[in-house]
Amino acid sequence: MNLTLNLAYLNEISDGDNAFIQSILQTFLEEAPKDIAKLKEAIDIKDEKTVGALAHKNKATLQLLGLVELKEMAFQIEQKAKEQSVNTTELIANAKLFAQHLDTTLPVIEQAMTAL
Repeated sequence: MNLTLNLAYLNEISDGDNAFIQSILQTFLEEAPKDIAKLKEAIDIKDEKTVGALAHKNKATLQLLGLVELKEMAFQIEQKAKEQSVNTTELIANAKLFAQHLDTTLPVIEQAMTAL
């Protein structure tokens, strides 16, 4: 999966305001570890509703950061979690992968902050 940050959209909507961009990145760096921990807890107890809610919560930020593939993964997890006859095994496997990818984005975002 391509986990390359693409800040073009964020740069566009902020009119190139580096302070705003850094604020978004900083917020993600503060919130993502909490979300990852909650996601891992939900995975451990196979809590489909929480897995879906956490995927939903992260979609917009992932879009802002240009992590489109990861946003799409979050969308798919959210949709699967809403299904009446959810395949829990598949959902949990996808959620584990999503959590791993979220975790690997943290150093990428830290690096982007120092480059601004």
